[in-house]
Amino acid sequence: MKLLYVACRWDPTIQDEYSGSDFGAYHMIKRDEAFDVSLVGPFEDKPNFTERVYTKIYNTFSSKRWIKYFPSTIRESGKVVNAAIKEFNPDIIFSKYSAPMVNVKINRPFVYMCDSTIQWTKKYWAEFSRLGFQIMEKWEEKSIKECDRIITFSHANAQIIREHYHKDPDKIRVMPIPAYIPGDLIPNKDTLHKKIGEKLNILLIGKRFNLRGVDIAIEVIGKLNQRGIPAKLTIAGMAGEDTDHVHYKGVFNKEKPEELHAYYDLFKAADLLLHPSRFHAAGIVISEAAAFGVPAITNDTGGLATSVLDGQTGIVLPEGSPADSYCDAIASLVEDMPRYESLSIAARERFDNELNWDKAGARLVNIIREVV
Repeated sequence: MKLLYVACRWDPTIQDEYSGSDFGAYHMIKRDEAFDVSLVGPFEDKPNFTERVYTKIYNTFSSKRWIKYFPSTIRESGKVVNAAIKEFNPDIIFSKYSAPMVNVKINRPFVYMCDSTIQWTKKYWAEFSRLGFQIMEKWEEKSIKECDRIITFSHANAQIIREHYHKDPDKIRVMPIPAYIPGDLIPNKDTLHKKIGEKLNILLIGKRFNLRGVDIAIEVIGKLNQRGIPAKLTIAGMAGEDTDHVHYKGVFNKEKPEELHAYYDLFKAADLLLHPSRFHAAGIVISEAAAFGVPAITNDTGGLATSVLDGQTGIVLPEGSPADSYCDAIASLVEDMPRYESLSIAARERFDNELNWDKAGARLVNIIREVV
């Protein structure tokens, strides 16, 4: 079976590119002997002269980006994908992105994987101009309308796809976002029945300070120590100035073995993953933490209530919860070790059952086969 895998800005052959979900999907499909996979892309998003001038003018009066991908990139990538279809003649097309598919003549089965939608992100994360969002939503609507199956990482996004984009529910599949972790770095689950030590070790992973709620996490750590609960916060993904209770680890390059090992060592040392995002379509770090039996404390924004099962693999607070609510949730676990251990064990079990790319990849392949 010939499958054309359409990339976009990120290279799916590189694990450290963006969230790593492209890497996982590409390798799981390619690993299956039933598929002859041809990769087209990634595409460099390089503006032409007119777009550069417009962008420069736009940036003088707005702090927002006017659009995610330049229209010239959409046109050029469409030409390349159409040529690849003509040359390779695939039985099926797969992509995680709508942008390179805008000008593609999709005259065969198409599976679209979508972690978020424009309708969703423009409400919570207004990074782009109003015009940019309108254009991008039109691009996205085409892929949603024309795909034979759409895979998304949360029930919340699936609801938007049904209700706003009017997609046939029978063509929508939901699976929580999996983490791609090399097998030799996943600890034996029998070693994970850990207890919280004298000082609570809390981990936060994120590259955007405000969006990931780093300010909330820092406030949480301060309040925990004020309450007499010794705690420290380790932040990976960004640099910052260390304090007594907050330590920054910077950005890790997963393509470098020593940095990959150091990154996952953070999870081995952590008692809890704190994820107070103001919006997150699907938290891959939650799936990574689950591999190490680390429960997550988060809130019900975006797709996080699918990533974390409240009361089973972690705690999901109401959307926009303040620091005190996170403190109360964490304190309740510190005071109830059996409950903490239960969350830890269940988090790892969920990773083994559905949050790793071996299991998710098998499901992805089955969805593709459904279509063909």
